[in-house]
Amino acid sequence: MEPRVRADIRRYIVATWLSGDDRGFDDETDLQQSGILDSFTTLALIGFLDDSFQVQLEPAEINADTFRSVSRLARLVVQKLEQREKTGA
Repeated sequence: MEPRVRADIRRYIVATWLSGDDRGFDDETDLQQSGILDSFTTLALIGFLDDSFQVQLEPAEINADTFRSVSRLARLVVQKLEQREKTGA
């Protein structure tokens, strides 16, 4: 499941903010240092995660560490999806 989540997040970022050009961009690229994420794009990415995966982030989860890379975001999304499966919510 995580590879698909990672690919979906990466595809969204590349299409939305990199004009389809993924050269030099991978799952470990620092989204803040590279200038991809700022407050506006972070909100848009949160909306994408909600729309695409039906996961809602808690305020404490919205931080620089969580949004550091595609890999970190994907891990959080997968954790939330697995929790939802376990609880049946």
